[in-house]
Amino acid sequence: MRFIVFFLFLWGSCQVWAGCPIADKIAREKQLSEAISGYFQCALQQNDDETQLYLARIYSKGQGNVAKNTQRALLFYHLSSENGNAAAMVELAIMLMALDENDESRNEIIRYTQKISAQAKRTIGSSYDGQLLHPYALLILAAEKPEAKWFYATKIKTDPRAAELLKNYKIDSDKKRVLTQTATVWKQRKMKDIALQVLTFKELDEFYATLYPQKGLPNNFARSQAVNKLKERVESLQK
Repeated sequence: MRFIVFFLFLWGSCQVWAGCPIADKIAREKQLSEAISGYFQCALQQNDDETQLYLARIYSKGQGNVAKNTQRALLFYHLSSENGNAAAMVELAIMLMALDENDESRNEIIRYTQKISAQAKRTIGSSYDGQLLHPYALLILAAEKPEAKWFYATKIKTDPRAAELLKNYKIDSDKKRVLTQTATVWKQRKMKDIALQVLTFKELDEFYATLYPQKGLPNNFARSQAVNKLKERVESLQK
């Protein structure tokens, strides 16, 4: 996982771009469609969440001389969300809620989930299974405070739209409880992912043994210490 700081893309501004310099230059000097392959390289080979968000926004509406493509919009929103990008999570949730309004659009989501795994595995890695989070779970994750998201790759760790959307989301208490747990499991997976990348084999064994003991419940104090150690390692790499 990279910890490179990219410029924040401001949607709707013609002066600020996705943070992919070569593609940005082509998009400015020629046409956006001629820069798409460069943006794909940043989004997929470099796994840059801000470029993924940029492409998702382009394809969700169609922009310049690039046609609307819902499948690609879903793909790039999903990949950016997997990196913890809160803006992508919010916009993916909104898009999924709109698509789920009728059978035809629901089938489009199903077709997307069937093919995303092969697309992502060829470029980013085997950890992408194409599983879409429910919109409510996405909004829970997006609404969390930035300091709780130290193990995310992105710098876009919060989005003010999420809290308002959650407040107005109509959902029964049982489903809310299940989806809250889904969001928790997602965060645990992200923490495991970053641990795999920054800890030594010995440290990783100790981390797993502390958080997921083979017998009994984890010791809360030891768990807190292990998580804090991982956090310190991650933050030292971000500097």
